[in-house]
Amino acid sequence: MLAYLRLMRPLNCLMTAAGVFVGGLLIAGKNISILFSAAPLFLAMISALLIAGAGNAINDYCDVDADRVNRPGRPIPSGRISRRTALIFSVALFLTGILISGFINWVAFIIAIINAVLLVIYSYSFQNKVLVGNLSISYLVGSSFLFGGAAMGNIILPLWLLLLAGLANMFREIVKDIDDMEGDKAGFLKQLTVKVRRRVVPISERFGIGKSGLELKYGHNLPSIAAAFLVLTILVSPGPFVAGVLGMSYLVMLVPTNIVFLGAIAMLFFGRSRKKYARASTLVKVGMALGLLAFVAGVLF
Repeated sequence: MLAYLRLMRPLNCLMTAAGVFVGGLLIAGKNISILFSAAPLFLAMISALLIAGAGNAINDYCDVDADRVNRPGRPIPSGRISRRTALIFSVALFLTGILISGFINWVAFIIAIINAVLLVIYSYSFQNKVLVGNLSISYLVGSSFLFGGAAMGNIILPLWLLLLAGLANMFREIVKDIDDMEGDKAGFLKQLTVKVRRRVVPISERFGIGKSGLELKYGHNLPSIAAAFLVLTILVSPGPFVAGVLGMSYLVMLVPTNIVFLGAIAMLFFGRSRKKYARASTLVKVGMALGLLAFVAGVLF
């Protein structure tokens, strides 16, 4: 049983369910008490948790050969769960999560199907593509808020949060790619000898041959691309206030949020430490948390 839980990555699943709850909170506003008697929101949290767990399981199913090299303690390469059993488990979770979403409303049902399909495509293909994989993850991060809003019958406000969280998360995803580049290169070189369905592991799609040898594709431009996403986040962030869906308290809370985002950009380009990428990513994480508080403040006050 513990092996199956680890296959789902329970912490990630719980974070997804928490995002759904926050999405519902944004719609409930000052009537917080209705959240604890809202059956659709409870079903949405369970559905999202199961679909997230299914996505993690299918990811391990697809990455089993690479995990034998890099993560031999994971449930499949360690032999605690067979690859076939992991696939059946993933399919069961996907179907159960989608079925539960059907009892909420048609919007939630459509979101559940889209997310399930995207998680499968991501595991088979998108995770090895620079930017495309980042975009997929950034949408999935923000979609939990949208799912919670759908459960409460309104996706307008969570849609703003999806947009802003997705844009900010693009910075984090790209910066993490830059920070992990050396480790990824080493892992890729190890995996060149590993065959998956009679072809080289598709992580090769992330790398190319440059002047300095093996390089992450678009590597020289990635810091600028990451910064552009965060600048766009800052520019779009007043949108909910301008549109009249959030009050002045949101705008006030937005000031420290965007200051932190600017600090992350400065760290990315002017930081001298070898850990500047990790620190820039952490700053954006702090900024995203402040931004979430700004949304809550804008709803409650």
